[in-house]
Amino acid sequence: MRIAIKQAGGATIMAEKAGVSTSVLRKWRAGQSEPTLSSLVRMARAANLSVEWLATGEGRPDAGPASGQWLIDLETLEDVIIRTRRIFDRKRLALKPEVEARIIRLVYEFSLRQGQPMDDASLNNIVELAFL
Repeated sequence: MRIAIKQAGGATIMAEKAGVSTSVLRKWRAGQSEPTLSSLVRMARAANLSVEWLATGEGRPDAGPASGQWLIDLETLEDVIIRTRRIFDRKRLALKPEVEARIIRLVYEFSLRQGQPMDDASLNNIVELAFL
């Protein structure tokens, strides 16, 4: 946990990217409580570490394609799919599955990089830009 916090740029940045307070992060670091899976995934991404290594200390510490692992935040992905599909429905868009998937992937990747969900106005703009 200490290595992850250091690699993320400090406790404040890690807590922000994990979506928790610094006091919760301190409890995790002290072993007084454990992070949820989604928090663990966000922490691993913030520190560019593998979830397996962060959770267990086993495997390779580096994340991404070099370690053969892709980190997927299923809660974020589900939220992106639901919100994006609602916009498609509101606009009465009948998209090819490939186009819909590309837009959803773009929004999902943005959300991961930002460490937080895309706001509704930006999400709507992305959908609009897809048709220019």
